[in-house]
Amino acid sequence: MSKMRYLREYEIGETFTGFFVLRRKELRTTRNGQPYLMLEIGDRSGRLSGNIWDDAITVNEDLIEGSVIKVQGRIETYQGAKQVSFKRLRKVRPDDEIDPANLIPASDSDPNENLNKIEKLISGFSNEHLKQLITAFLDDDTFRKQFLKAPAGKLWHHNRLGGLIEHTLSMCQLCVMLADHYPEIDKDLLVSGAILHDIGKVEEYNFETFIDYSDRGRLVGHITLGAQWVVARAAQIDNFPPELLDRLQHLILSHQGEHGSPVMPSTREAFLLHYIDLIDSKMDALRRITKDLPEGERWTFVKLLGQFVDLSSPEEQ
Repeated sequence: MSKMRYLREYEIGETFTGFFVLRRKELRTTRNGQPYLMLEIGDRSGRLSGNIWDDAITVNEDLIEGSVIKVQGRIETYQGAKQVSFKRLRKVRPDDEIDPANLIPASDSDPNENLNKIEKLISGFSNEHLKQLITAFLDDDTFRKQFLKAPAGKLWHHNRLGGLIEHTLSMCQLCVMLADHYPEIDKDLLVSGAILHDIGKVEEYNFETFIDYSDRGRLVGHITLGAQWVVARAAQIDNFPPELLDRLQHLILSHQGEHGSPVMPSTREAFLLHYIDLIDSKMDALRRITKDLPEGERWTFVKLLGQFVDLSSPEEQ
């Protein structure tokens, strides 16, 4: 049996047939006033776009964003980038055999193993209130299931199933290292902030066929959701110190700094958490971008950073 191939693995000139998520569609008009339809399709390897030139209006009305479609196409290039030339496409049928695991990227690491490592860190806490609080989240079967599966981002970093728990563990490990280096840091508080800072993302994103924002994600956002949940859980713990709760909320509310936080970092732990989050998210994003670089290329322009970045490995330098 031949190995299954994914969308981004096909080379220019190759034809393919498979099931893909319709991530986006947009009805546009040519300079001559003729309608055409831009489609962006994707699977667990990534996404590519292309245009439908014939019967664009009819096809647009027939297709639903977020649904799975069967596509027969060819990989072509436009201005140096791959794109899809659509030959045939249709909506899925009840008898189509579709594996959702092929449609959305997943972490290479084991989410359960990552969670076990986090729970081991929690077991070493000397602060019983923080230990009880985080344990209350992880003992909630509904939350635990979503926490293990959720992505940590849509496009930029850890944008894959299991990405949230992977990102969380990585940040916890960095927190431990830096708290050991700076003895004035409250290690239990800092690690708790790392565990809880992004928990709102379990509801900020939908991730059944592809990663996109939920209604709650757009209307409320993961920062507010996470802070609200922490307050609600802490209220169920006897004599949870109000000042400790304020400091923990502050870590959640300030962790994105100027990039969307309602308050700026104002404690030692908040400064560290903010920069640890920046480090881990950027390093993961650069790792992902590196995988998509053509062989032998070092420099690439990263749009979200607004600059060129050298992604060569040490042996290439």
